[in-house]
Amino acid sequence: MDLNQNFTSLDDAALVAYAAEVRTAFDALVAIDNPTIEQITEAEGLAEHLEAIADHQEAQVAAEEDRRNRAAALRERFSTEPVEEDEDEEDPEEDAGEEADEEAAPEAEASVETAVPAARATVTTLASRTRRPARPALPPVAITAAADVPDFATGSRLNGLDTVATALVNRMRGFGSPTGDGSHENLQHYGVASFRLDFPENLTIDRHSDDMEVLTYASQESRLPGKSLVASGGWCAPSETLYDLCAGETAEGILSVPEVNVARGGIKYTSGPDFSTIYSNVGFCQTEAQAIAGTAKTCFEVPCPSFVEVRLDACGLCIKAPILTNAAYPELVQRWLSGSMVAHQHKMNAKVIAAMVAAAGTAKTITPHGSTAADLVDALSLIADGIRSKYRLSMTASMEVVLPWFAKTAMQNDLDNRSYAGQETVEGLFSARYLQPSFVYDWQDATFPAGTAPAIAYPANVQALIYPAGTFIKGTSDVINLNAVYDAASLATNIYTALFFEQGILVAKMCYEAQLVTVPICNAGATGPHTLAC
Repeated sequence: MDLNQNFTSLDDAALVAYAAEVRTAFDALVAIDNPTIEQITEAEGLAEHLEAIADHQEAQVAAEEDRRNRAAALRERFSTEPVEEDEDEEDPEEDAGEEADEEAAPEAEASVETAVPAARATVTTLASRTRRPARPALPPVAITAAADVPDFATGSRLNGLDTVATALVNRMRGFGSPTGDGSHENLQHYGVASFRLDFPENLTIDRHSDDMEVLTYASQESRLPGKSLVASGGWCAPSETLYDLCAGETAEGILSVPEVNVARGGIKYTSGPDFSTIYSNVGFCQTEAQAIAGTAKTCFEVPCPSFVEVRLDACGLCIKAPILTNAAYPELVQRWLSGSMVAHQHKMNAKVIAAMVAAAGTAKTITPHGSTAADLVDALSLIADGIRSKYRLSMTASMEVVLPWFAKTAMQNDLDNRSYAGQETVEGLFSARYLQPSFVYDWQDATFPAGTAPAIAYPANVQALIYPAGTFIKGTSDVINLNAVYDAASLATNIYTALFFEQGILVAKMCYEAQLVTVPICNAGATGPHTLAC
């Protein structure tokens, strides 16, 4: 059936009817005993569509409940009558809906094991439900299987890198005999999986969209929303080999930047005139004598703005692995694949931050007063006020602040060393000045002692990047392809390409400005008239 991608514009009754129609089509497909690949793919698409309808209806229900709660709170805000607590009452409609869930779920599970969990049996009753348990957010990356991967249907969802590793091993088992004499490369690519970044339509730049509208929306802050056992004697038996590998790396410390999907290799944009330029060029005043004399009034002619073009850089990964190792020790290959993906995220984080720092220009160095916390916050507050004044922003306009991860601990240590028992926190220092800090990895790493020796002292200085919210936009390509690649020359040495993908990435400074400041680190906790040596 043809899916209505604009179902969010339907009213409640029409949406319920449409959901029922989609569910009927879904049930007809999953009832087929031996469905074709096309029918399974269509059923999976219907299931995902039902999931989207359910999400939309839940959002509507939550908004309506929030509206009612806020209205009730206003009515009781200045009431002098005691508020009586209502006893929990059973909602017959809700109970009926839950019974319908329980009755329909087994039937759906019996139909198609992989597709049905995404399709709820009671989509048609969601509009009348007022309370639902919170659902986990959908993952930002959708992983789907490529064609002809054994044991995986084309386009089916893969849940995590564990499943991707299994698909990779299955794909390699189907490799045919190589061609050629092994004296030259004869690359043959075999798809394994596609990693697709799920961007909503209003964050995608293509030929059907207004580029500036998408970029402006992405930069809007308003769209955003924490025993051991000792025994004597020997065991006699040989030790067991554990093939599990340590994996503790995470994607924490990645800078969050408004992100859009760039579908055509790059973007062109103009920042236009900023307010400081307008303020210094327009307007006139004349004395009465000048007016009588007919003195010409100064008029400013609007110039054409210049456009800036930013192109995507191609960044990716290429990892080769022995074929026999992959077959006998797949945990090792999976460990390298998962670790490489995290490493790639941090390298792209470093690339994005470096581009933003370059846009800020030369760093300004402040004169220290003997307190890391006070010096850093004072310097950033002064710069923030200067930017707000230059562009006549709101006096409470948010300023984004980017700092390396160790700055937060240094500031807290400085606060702890003060001579009085204050209750100040690092977060409180920033929020009181309308500053939004992000403590990140992959920036100023070289200045922090780590690796071969333990860290015994903080660096002498720390740099901070500050800019108005919405100044920078990150653009990426939306599809990441994962392939297993082999060729005659590599197979002669039992080597294959286990991971190869590319991702486009760019950083654009849309408006305003960014400033870079260098602040000395001195955790002496100096306050007021105290004079402490650092």
